[in-house]
Amino acid sequence: MKPTAKTPMKVTKTSYQRELRTQSSSSSEQSEETNVVAKARDPVLVFCRIRPLPSDGDLSCIRVRNSTTVILATPEQVLGTKQGAQKETQYIFRHVFEPQTSQQDIFSAVAQPLVENLIKGRNSLLFTYGVTGSGKTYTMTGDTRHRGIMPRCLDVLFRTISDYQAKKYVFKPDRLNGFEILSEADALLERQHEMNQRFKGALKRKDSDPEIASQASCDLTPLPGIDEDNMYAVFVTYIEVYNNSVYDLLEEGNIQKTLQSKIIREDANHNMFVHGVTEIEIKSVEEAIEAFQTGQKRKRMGHTVLNAESSRSHSVFNIRLVQAPTDSQGEQVLQDKRTITIGQLSLVDLAGSERSSRTKNTGLRLREAGNINNSLMTLRTCLEYLRENQQQTNAAPKKIPYRDSKVTHLFKNYFDGEGQVSMIVCINPRAEDHDENAQVMKFAEMTQEVQIARAIPIKADLGLTPGRRKANKMFKIAVNNLNELGHSEAKKLDVDIGLVYTLGSDFPQYKIDSPQAESAIQQLMQYLLQRIEKRKVLSSDLETRCDRFRLHLMQMEKENLSLRCELASLKAVYKQERDRSSALENKIRVHESSIDVLNNKVKNRERQIDDLTRQLRGQQSLLDRKEQEKEHQKKKFDSKLAVEMDKRNRLHEMKHAKLQDKIRVKDEKLRLLSNIIQSDELPKRLRRSQSLDNLSDASNSKEQRPAIESVRITPARTEIATPRNELYFTPRVGRGMAAANKRHRRSRSTGEKWIEHRAPNPVPLGTVLQPYLKNRKSVTKLTDMKDLTGQRANKYLLVSQEADTDGDVETKLFKGNIIPTCGGGAQVVFDDVECLKQKSPVPSPNRKRPSAGGNGASSNMNTVLAALSTINTIDTVELASRCNVGIEGHIVKRTKI
Repeated sequence: MKPTAKTPMKVTKTSYQRELRTQSSSSSEQSEETNVVAKARDPVLVFCRIRPLPSDGDLSCIRVRNSTTVILATPEQVLGTKQGAQKETQYIFRHVFEPQTSQQDIFSAVAQPLVENLIKGRNSLLFTYGVTGSGKTYTMTGDTRHRGIMPRCLDVLFRTISDYQAKKYVFKPDRLNGFEILSEADALLERQHEMNQRFKGALKRKDSDPEIASQASCDLTPLPGIDEDNMYAVFVTYIEVYNNSVYDLLEEGNIQKTLQSKIIREDANHNMFVHGVTEIEIKSVEEAIEAFQTGQKRKRMGHTVLNAESSRSHSVFNIRLVQAPTDSQGEQVLQDKRTITIGQLSLVDLAGSERSSRTKNTGLRLREAGNINNSLMTLRTCLEYLRENQQQTNAAPKKIPYRDSKVTHLFKNYFDGEGQVSMIVCINPRAEDHDENAQVMKFAEMTQEVQIARAIPIKADLGLTPGRRKANKMFKIAVNNLNELGHSEAKKLDVDIGLVYTLGSDFPQYKIDSPQAESAIQQLMQYLLQRIEKRKVLSSDLETRCDRFRLHLMQMEKENLSLRCELASLKAVYKQERDRSSALENKIRVHESSIDVLNNKVKNRERQIDDLTRQLRGQQSLLDRKEQEKEHQKKKFDSKLAVEMDKRNRLHEMKHAKLQDKIRVKDEKLRLLSNIIQSDELPKRLRRSQSLDNLSDASNSKEQRPAIESVRITPARTEIATPRNELYFTPRVGRGMAAANKRHRRSRSTGEKWIEHRAPNPVPLGTVLQPYLKNRKSVTKLTDMKDLTGQRANKYLLVSQEADTDGDVETKLFKGNIIPTCGGGAQVVFDDVECLKQKSPVPSPNRKRPSAGGNGASSNMNTVLAALSTINTIDTVELASRCNVGIEGHIVKRTKI
């Protein structure tokens, strides 16, 4: 028999399926071993690294006894004094690294197991602890020639998952310490957007940092334990804790930008995380180192006496590895968020403890040192309380103050939850640092007694065949090879990754008639025996699998039955809760109705309060107006009093001046009379006497005012009558002014015709008594003498309106006779004045009513004096300027009214 053309491919596929079956059995054994160790606890692993002495002349207080023990000697013993021979302290650690230990050895012993845990989906924490200047930052990051733990962790991680990385943006952070799985189309859009942003920033980007380039190369081998059927993605964050505040060192924006503090929150799995921190997905070591260097430029460093480049904050570099299984074909990530496994490795570079007496810090540096020491003291207190709670199981546990410091609050889930914690204690062996080293090593030795639960990630069993991704890849290669060889039907083949049972290869070729028949029969018998043995193995394996399937089916049936019972109980509970909720809803309705009633009452009360408030405001405004009115009345009466006093003073002065003039005239007369008596010439004396008499008469007539015979005051006007044989003084007629015709007498039988001279727009009179002129003509301007002589008028009325001291309109009516002059003109002789005011007959409530008796007489006398002062202050010059005519006095004969 000859094999067909399809036989080689079948044999290759069958052999690979046997290999898959072997891998599946081994992976199941590993998972069983993992479940057995799930409940174990591991202590905190503490390693000690001794820094080389800065110079050969420095004295050391540290001596390494073996790979796990170190001896701390007192400075007196190092200096050779007698007192120092008594004190020597021994400390035991997981491993002690001597000064000549390389960075690679430290990474292999400390950090490489943590990276293996990260690949398996476990959480790990590694932090460096020690005094300032002991080499913590060098151990964690290293320099350009000797790389530290962080770049080596990134390098070995990417070497391990290089062939199993998912495309960028397939996993996307959800800002709640979790991740989402995007479809291929959405991830492609995100990648295009990033390419556009990178193209815009490429023009401004400078050459790469040589330190980054040098740290990108490392000779490390990939780690075992990778799951070939998973897709992986790496995310990094970089934060610092400065003055007990958390800052994001990878925040977008300029490096000089002032960073905003962040807050620490707890996610759904009780893991602590920094809310709003920038989480960057990286695909290579170069990208990770570049992100780290960006954060380093923002990290706060300072110069102190003990360290030229001292870290002034605690820095935390988080590496998160996200993995999820692929689909049945091994090509795409399953679109199920529940299948995601997240592992985290936190690399913490703690700031060194300082003593202000040694560093001589002041101001900001002193404040920084205080915050650093407080946070380290809180870390020590938390670990001590945690150790005491674990050792004293019967006593009441102490409350651990995680929230007293941001560092302990951030890593609370490591100490209370699951994960592996490791610590590197960095020691500066100088004799000057003996006291600080003693405190550090004492704390480190105590930390080894703290137990941390070992984390076992729970991976969902989806029933997918292990090795499907590699099988699909090999199947595609085989299909491509067959297609190149001319087998077009290979494109129609579908990969079958399920287990296929086979008894081996085909029978070998043989001939019965040949001389080698006996040997061929022997070979055939051996081949048949092999097939029989293999059939037995396969049958037993099939029976085992059937038994397992039956057990699994029975277990599923039991679980189904228990779930049904649980469902029935839950239904009953649900019914009770529903009845309870309906009863509570009825109560809520009743309470809501009562609340509505109370709200209506409250609204009514509020409206009443508003009304009362408005009324109160109205009363208050009314009181304010009354107060203002009182103030106004007070000011008005004060102004009136001032005017009256001024008028009285002027009257007094005028009277005094009159008396002085009379006395002077009399003295002059007496002097002249004495001269006449003594003179001999009588005619001259007579003529002088006549001239003096004329002069005296003129002087008396010039200074004389009409005496008041009677006064009548009415609401409309005030009239003053003078005695009969008294004369008004007629001023001297100036040059160019016509003289009056003294012999003129007008007949009164023709009646009175008035000329009313007023302003163009007079204010209407609101008085009760109005001037009544039967025959009148109103004019606003007198520009020509014919306006007086041509109208045959014999009476003239001048209307003047002014504001008094109270602000009221006061109308004055000046009346006079028009008398023709000898030159053919006319003159006006005023003989009457009327004053019209409008006042309310009802007295104001603010004014005081005059009392009877003396007060009433005083008020009437003030009124009369005001009227007299008004009349007496009328100046002939003012009247002449108003009417532009000459004025001449006549004997005025008034009749008392």
